[in-house]
Amino acid sequence: MNVLTRIRAGNQEIECGLATTRRERAAVLAQRFRVYQRRGYYRPGLQHDRDEYDNVARYFLAVLDDGTGGAWLLGSARVILGEARLGFRFPAERAFEFELPPAIRHTETSQRVEVTRVVAEAAQGIVIGGLLTPLGLIQSIAEFTLPLGIQAGLAVIKRRFLRALQGLGVRLHEIAPARLIYPKDGPAAGYYHHHPDPVLPVYWRVDEIAPSVDQAIVRYGGASGESRRASRSTRASLIGATEQPLPRRTPE
Repeated sequence: MNVLTRIRAGNQEIECGLATTRRERAAVLAQRFRVYQRRGYYRPGLQHDRDEYDNVARYFLAVLDDGTGGAWLLGSARVILGEARLGFRFPAERAFEFELPPAIRHTETSQRVEVTRVVAEAAQGIVIGGLLTPLGLIQSIAEFTLPLGIQAGLAVIKRRFLRALQGLGVRLHEIAPARLIYPKDGPAAGYYHHHPDPVLPVYWRVDEIAPSVDQAIVRYGGASGESRRASRSTRASLIGATEQPLPRRTPE
């Protein structure tokens, strides 16, 4: 895992960054399926959650040292880089009909990303503020996109989660009007259609999101309220796809 952000939570530290091994990516996919299934976000009977974006997406993890040489996988996310090829569309553009807001309309598709499948889980016996994990993931994604020339991003997000982040000052902007077109029998139909908390498309500017998340972590996070960006060195760790403490140093 390439650690891009560290967040101090009391006397513990959450590390967030880019998955760099096959088993780390497998852990993200396993957690995604586990959390979505538990929350009823899938179509009834769905046994497999993969799409064409999974083949090219970047995966991000948030982990916490368990004190015994392992680590807990607290949360994860998927990032899809825009492509210049004709006909490319982000998942948000397949789930909703909307016009791009003026703030990002004139950026090239290859200068945008979409963040999808953001999930978080509580680790047994560990108390972490509910928004610290997604805030750390967002910050690490911002760190990743900065040197790539990315200017803007899209996401589809639950309204309650969006309002909580906006309440902390995170610069996420709802796209409106937008019409939901995701099929009612699609794999994630429960996420879009059969849940009391509706989903909304949002956008952000990269030059706004990183400083706003920094400030949000200070307002919200841990006993010390401290966050800091990690060096770009790669951690020689391996995250296993289980709910148990995850071994740090196992060959891939």
